[in-house]
Amino acid sequence: MIVSDIQTRVKRQFGDEAGVQITDDDIIRYINDGQRKIVAQNESLLQKISTANSVSGQDEYSLPADALILRSISYKSTADLSYYKLKGLSLAEFDEYVDGWDGSAFGDGTPLVFMLYGSTITLFPKPNQSTVDAIKLYYTRIPTNVAMASDTPDLPVLYHEVLVTYCMSQAYIMDEDVEAAAAMGQQIQGDMTILRGRSEWNTQESYPTITIRAEDY
Repeated sequence: MIVSDIQTRVKRQFGDEAGVQITDDDIIRYINDGQRKIVAQNESLLQKISTANSVSGQDEYSLPADALILRSISYKSTADLSYYKLKGLSLAEFDEYVDGWDGSAFGDGTPLVFMLYGSTITLFPKPNQSTVDAIKLYYTRIPTNVAMASDTPDLPVLYHEVLVTYCMSQAYIMDEDVEAAAAMGQQIQGDMTILRGRSEWNTQESYPTITIRAEDY
């Protein structure tokens, strides 16, 4: 489904095919807002892996510009062939368990933990080597905005109907139809639950089976 399909459906369902009350530009804004909200509710969408070089003696690194939700960070030193997962800590945990980290109290070494604060990743201890692709980041990226009627939303096709429903909810909010907007919101949550469950099935190694009990015979 491309943007023009969504625009046509929304205006037709809303009863404004002429686009007098709900314009095409309004719907493009709704689509872009909806994409981010959908991805925020299902972190298995738009997964991405990127790498960064480590710099000896440098502990701070920038989060990728397109990162929405950071999932995990792994690290490897020059001598390693494998990456090892770093444990994530909050600022409070850094201050409590690694008191003095923001200075020269500790020497450099192989990072074991990381902290994300704002858009800055802090490794501890500071890397003692400069290594190409030493830092591997797993994250959910920000969806690409649509801008034209011929664009395709940056979500799997299964979620395009959810975008239509989201646009309808926003149209009803603008029309001050609280009841209709609430109904659309409930439909979105129901659809998201089903689709999120579908994504979770894809990552499971085994599936549950129905066990027939003796008393059922």
